[in-house]
Amino acid sequence: MKAKHLFLVAILGLAACGNSGASGDDTTDAGPGSDEGMLSPAPPEGGQQLATASITLAPGQETYWCYQFYSPDDAVGITHIETISQEGVHHMGLFQAFGRDETPQTPHECNVLIRETWMPVFASGTGSPRLDLPTGAGFVIEPGTQYIVQLHLQNNSDAPLKVRAGINLTYDHNPAALTKAGIYAFGTQGLAIPPNTDNYAVNVSNCIANKDMDIFAVFPHMHKHGTSLDMMYTPMGGEQSMFYQIDPWRFGDQPLAPIVKHVKAGDRFDMTCNYNNHDANTITYGESSDDEMCYFVAFYTPFDGLDGCIYGM
Repeated sequence: MKAKHLFLVAILGLAACGNSGASGDDTTDAGPGSDEGMLSPAPPEGGQQLATASITLAPGQETYWCYQFYSPDDAVGITHIETISQEGVHHMGLFQAFGRDETPQTPHECNVLIRETWMPVFASGTGSPRLDLPTGAGFVIEPGTQYIVQLHLQNNSDAPLKVRAGINLTYDHNPAALTKAGIYAFGTQGLAIPPNTDNYAVNVSNCIANKDMDIFAVFPHMHKHGTSLDMMYTPMGGEQSMFYQIDPWRFGDQPLAPIVKHVKAGDRFDMTCNYNNHDANTITYGESSDDEMCYFVAFYTPFDGLDGCIYGM
């Protein structure tokens, strides 16, 4: 089942140099180009920093905020990504819009994980600050592409929390020489975790790869009730083995893990997400951290279009 402008990712994202401003909402203290200035560390030479305005969250507040910026006027390849995060950032997502002015040009609340007019580039969570692409590979970005940077924010404290975040992008200015990188995603939206349940398993089974892929990193994603995740791999005509496992799952430490694996068309993946639900209500799929997700994003080359196995869409 093909993934249709899916997740994340996050996927795993902010703003680019000098192309936005404050929204006028009283939770936005400043915009890029204000006296808040650059975040540390500074962007790499020839690269770009995407830096958000500060957002003040009330105690217990949870929200998604989006920022819109533009890539350079020449085509580039993103070869390294480093996030700059603070307490209160659950995950970041970096997207590119299909149209140059696809979304509002000022920071705004965007309580939707992803739109069908957005192409995911990168996603990361708490505890996954960087992604290094293989030598000779990059996320290829066309001239003047509109970036959307999305922050999923949650204040779990008893006091107001001021949050600012960013991304540093390293560019190769000769993208024609790069092998294109992209995302292949696994997951399900068909979650219904019964109340008062331990070790409840959700399966995303029998996902058959429809292309050859050289996977170089993976990003598993669940929320507060997740306990572990297993991804099994069966090469066509071969024996099943563990492709990736995280046990225990820690909500506050979500890895973006390097992994080197060549996958052939016809190979099979089977994923299991495990949960504990000590609440009185059934927990379903949702974008709040108090809901749940079961996703696994693979970054791979050579990229030829967004794809994957996402069930229940």
